[in-house]
Order: sequence, then C-alpha cells, then structure tokens
Amino acid sequence: MEAARRRQRLEALAEDVLADRQLAADYARKKQENSDALHRLREQARRTRPGSRLATSTLSMGDFFLVVPTATAQDMVAGAQRELEAAIGEVRQRLESNARRLRELQSSA
Repeated sequence: MEAARRRQRLEALAEDVLADRQLAADYARKKQENSDALHRLREQARRTRPGSRLATSTLSMGDFFLVVPTATAQDMVAGAQRELEAAIGEVRQRLESNARRLRELQSSA
C-alpha cells in the first residue's frame, strides 16, 4: 500500500515537472516575441517623426486591435515583458523545487 502511494506521488510530481517545463518553454517563446516586437517598435519610432500619422502602431490584444501612439505601444509591450519575466521566475523556482523533491523521492525508492 505504501509503495502505491509513493508511486502516485512520484507520478504526480513528474507530471508537475513536465507541465512546468512546457509552461516555461511557452513563456520563453512569448518573451522572444515581445522582444522582437519591442525592437520593431523602436525601429519604427526612430524612422518616423513625432506627431505624424505614422507615429502610431497597431497592437493585437486577443480578439481586437488597438491603434495607439508608438510610445504607448512600447510601454504596453514592455509592461507585458516585465510581467512575463516575473512569471518565468516563479515557474523556474517551482520547477527547481519540484525537480529536487522528485529526485529525493526517486533516490529513496
């Protein structure tokens, strides 16, 4: 009975580790997309003069699009980037903790 319970804990922890790894990969992909978007926005801001119609950017926000000044778009994407970095840090800490516990359970089995 004890062995079955231990195996269930091992499997649950292994599933958590795999899910966190996938989440970290998804966040890293999104972080790269945001980084690319920030680079493009900076390039656009550098090429256009302030106040012109071209000094606006279109952002995709889920199911709708927003037309905002490029500086505002940069701030929005940078804010999303900061939130994403915080989420990545949390996932990595949780992943390290779960991986450590998983190794401990496997070594004691």
